[in-house]
Amino acid sequence: MSKKIVIFFITFLSIVISASAQVEEQDYESNSGGFGSIMFSLRKLDSQMAIYSGGGGGFMINDFRIGVFYNGLTNFFSQRDTSTTSYKLGCSYGGIWIGYPLLKEKRLHLIADMKFSIGNTRLIDTNWQQINNGIFFGFTPSFGVEYAATDFLMLCAGIEYHYSLFPETPQYYIPQSFSSPGIYMSVKLGTF
Repeated sequence: MSKKIVIFFITFLSIVISASAQVEEQDYESNSGGFGSIMFSLRKLDSQMAIYSGGGGGFMINDFRIGVFYNGLTNFFSQRDTSTTSYKLGCSYGGIWIGYPLLKEKRLHLIADMKFSIGNTRLIDTNWQQINNGIFFGFTPSFGVEYAATDFLMLCAGIEYHYSLFPETPQYYIPQSFSSPGIYMSVKLGTF
């Protein structure tokens, strides 16, 4: 992860945490609700910056959130084999998403999430032939700051670590290429 992104993220967290003392408390009357979210994260993949985007949604019972999500690699990665064939990498995964807000009575509060996923990587050659490159199982613990902009809109940013376990080694990549720390951001709409 580049130094500029790390410095930006640390500065952002410092400002948000210091501002939390000045934010009014939020009035929560309901113990249940539902939400939908768009999300993206920045992580390293094979020593390059990878952008994953996707979405998810779920419901809440007594502040405990449970739902589903889906993420996919959005920027371009390519590998060359021993011949002249070039392969474009595709990676997508999805699964169960659980989370719990800490200090929820404040508009600005902390959030702890865990995502359990199954996904696959695939290589697409210059002739648009797709090679299934490997199924993986993953989990992603994350910790962030969530801000209730309105009664229906939550903005969230934090840090995460995505760990991928491949039953079989993928072609042209090592399994460790798909496990890395990163930062994430999301926008959630719902009844919180």
